[in-house]
This record gives sequence, C-alpha cells and structure tokens, in this order.
Amino acid sequence: MDEPTVNQASLAMPQQIGLHVPRMYRVAHRMLADADKAHDAVQEACVKALASMGQFDAQASLATWLHRITVNCAKDAVRSQGRKERAHATLQSQAADRELPSPAEAVETKELSDVAWTLLEKLPEDCRLAFALTQLDGYSYDEAAEIEGQPRGTIASRVFRAKKILLEQMNAHIDGRAKS
Repeated sequence: MDEPTVNQASLAMPQQIGLHVPRMYRVAHRMLADADKAHDAVQEACVKALASMGQFDAQASLATWLHRITVNCAKDAVRSQGRKERAHATLQSQAADRELPSPAEAVETKELSDVAWTLLEKLPEDCRLAFALTQLDGYSYDEAAEIEGQPRGTIASRVFRAKKILLEQMNAHIDGRAKS
C-alpha cells in the first residue's frame, strides 16, 4: 500500500478534525459556559488547526493536539469576557439543564449544584483546568499533562489540590446549612 501523499494527507485532515468537533465543543462549552462562545472557540480552533497542520508531528495524538488548541482558544475567549459574566452564565445554564422528580429534591440539588459550580469557578485557574480535564472530560493524567504542556506530577498535584479545596468548601457549606 502506498504512503499517503502530502495532498492526500492535507485532504484528510479536515475530515479527521471534524470527527473531534463534538469533544472540542464540550471542552470549550465547559470553559466558557456559553453555547455561542463555545461554537466560536471551536471554529477558531479548527481554523488554527488547519492553518498549522504542518506543525502536527504525530508524536501526540490528533485528539490531544486539537484539545490543546481548543483550550487555548477558549482561554483567549475567557480573557476577553468578564469573570463575573462567565460565572453567572455557568449558573444559569446549569440550572436550566436540570430536571428533578420532586420540588424538595430539586431545591436541594439545585442549591448544592450551584454551590459546587460556584466553588469550581473560584478554584485557581491551573487547578480548575487540570480538574476539568481529568475529572469532567475524562482525560488521563498523562493526556492532561500533554494538553497542558506540564509534567504529569504537576497535573496530579493540581487535581489533588482542587479536590481538597472543593471538599473542604463543600463540607463547610453543608455544615453551615446543618447549623442553621
């Protein structure tokens, strides 16, 4: 079987990228909490990936390379919007997506979920991103390290720190509710 020529490889790249768009969108949406901004970030990531496909050296998987580009595009979008606006949009979108069987359960679950998302938003950015990649998006520590361009131990440390902070703050919130 013949090796693909540069032209064949170039033609296949948009199709390969297209296969990863749903996951790219989930990553962007998780970071931006806004469907339109997530679509914009993914579109920008696809354009950048196509423009720099000559830089893809296949040492990393295509998924990891595209994820890193998507994260960078989403980070650029985050920098351009206010943190307060993003936190508000996250809470609104999460509240709108939930359906619960009873009103009492709905109130309790909504409150805890809002607290968890608020606490997640308050994590230091490096911890929040490492936590989201590994715990929410399902990447391994090695994949997250490659995406972030950090050593695996750094990712593990950030995830550990994020979990510790979230656990302490959730426990404090629950204890505060029990006392009132």
